[in-house]
This record gives sequence, C-alpha cells and structure tokens, in this order.
Amino acid sequence: MVIPDEKVGYAMVVIECPYCDEDIEMDDDASGLFDCPYCDQEFEWGTDEEEEEYIPARNRTSKTPKSVYMDYPDNPTLRLTAGVIFSIVMGIYAVLSLFLIFGGLFVASVESDIGDATGVETGGIGIVVVLIGFVMLGIYSTGIYFGVQMSKGSFVALIVCSVVSVLSLIGTFVTWATEDGEECTKWETDPYFGLEQCVEWGSAPFPWFDVVLWTGMIAMLASLIFVPKFRSQFY
Repeated sequence: MVIPDEKVGYAMVVIECPYCDEDIEMDDDASGLFDCPYCDQEFEWGTDEEEEEYIPARNRTSKTPKSVYMDYPDNPTLRLTAGVIFSIVMGIYAVLSLFLIFGGLFVASVESDIGDATGVETGGIGIVVVLIGFVMLGIYSTGIYFGVQMSKGSFVALIVCSVVSVLSLIGTFVTWATEDGEECTKWETDPYFGLEQCVEWGSAPFPWFDVVLWTGMIAMLASLIFVPKFRSQFY
C-alpha cells in the first residue's frame, strides 16, 4: 500500500515484516537491508531478488517455517487423504486388538478350567494377552481420533500420527526379534482321521507387510511435515 506524504513531497510504502508480520512504513524507492523496528530482525527489500521471491502468504501459519514466504493455495484434499488413510489403518489394527482381547479371554477361561480340574495354578497367559489387547486398542483408538484431526489440518495431530507410526514400526521389529516361538511351515492331512496336522516347524517369518505399511506411512507423514508446500496446509 502506497501512502502519499504531502509534507515531504514523496510517497511512503507500507510493507509487512517477514518475521513478525508487523506493518512497516518505508520510502517508496527504498532498497537494501533493513532492521525491523519491532523484532529487530534484518530483512531485504526493494532488490530484484526480493521482489521475485517475497510473496505475502495468506496461508502462512505460526507452524510454517519463516523461510517459506509463498502464497500456497489451500489444498484440503491433501490433508483429508492423509487423515483418512491413517484413520483406516488405525481402525484395522483396533479391530485386530479386539480379536486379541477375545482370544485372551478364551485362553484365560481354558486356563481356569484346567486349574480347577488339576488343582495346579496356571501361568495367567490369557490375562497378559487381554491386557496387551486393551493397550493396543487404546493406542489405535487414539490414533483414529488424531487421524481425523489431521484431516482437519491440525499440525499437532500430524506430529502425533507420525510418532505413533514410528513406534509401530519399532514395535514390529522388536516383536519379530524377540519372538522365540516356532510356526508351522507345512501342513498335511492325516490319512486316517482326515485332520490337518503340522509336519514341519520353522521360525516365524519376517513381517514384511507391517514393515512396508509403517515405512510407507512414515514417509507420507514426513513429507507433510518437511515439504513446505505440504506443511503450509496445517496450522
């Protein structure tokens, strides 16, 4: 905005400080490096390079890096897609947590019946499984909430979703590395009774699906955080 100054006979221009967003009056023909009178930060104005690079950003927020002074258009599809994908993944794992809880309850019931019949106290594996299931259910249910908030543009929710994804990837590796049980790698049908029985045992396979899933999720969320054009969509 240019303001004519009748007393001194030349025009003044009002610009916005790129650091604190305060309005600053300057000579219309001023150029070079200047110090903001409000925040004491040094900025460049009036040069060809500044005129090409500096564009007031209507979408700029307090979470957007100060080096990003671009007028990026609002793109709700971007954050909606990321939020929906994350919420769906969290919902799937929440459902799996319910199966884990019911499985633990069944194991606990079987242990209780065995203990009553033999008089020997069981190890309580079922209760442990139930507790793990409830913890997982709580984490993934919270993930659904923050996924919805991320789709609305919440930067805090974006950070929380990223942390949950990283922890899930780490948990996948830890579970696989510490698993000492064996899984059946070959089944055959009993010729006399017609039942499936395991004839070959082996170590648990590497969890490729979970690793690829969480790695892709982390890559997606990291791009939303560190790419300025994407980060400008969150507040």
